[in-house]
Amino acid sequence: MILLDIFSSPIMSGAQLFLLIVCILIGLGAGLSAYDARKTFSKKKKAEH
Repeated sequence: MILLDIFSSPIMSGAQLFLLIVCILIGLGAGLSAYDARKTFSKKKKAEH
């Protein structure tokens, strides 16, 4: 896996930390937008009934 190569290669720990933070932020962003979409979807459903 590419990700494992990145984290096992002897690059600066700062770069590793940066990559980790970026991955976490992307994950959080995706989770929040999915939660938002679910909320709006349920609101639309309730409005229809």
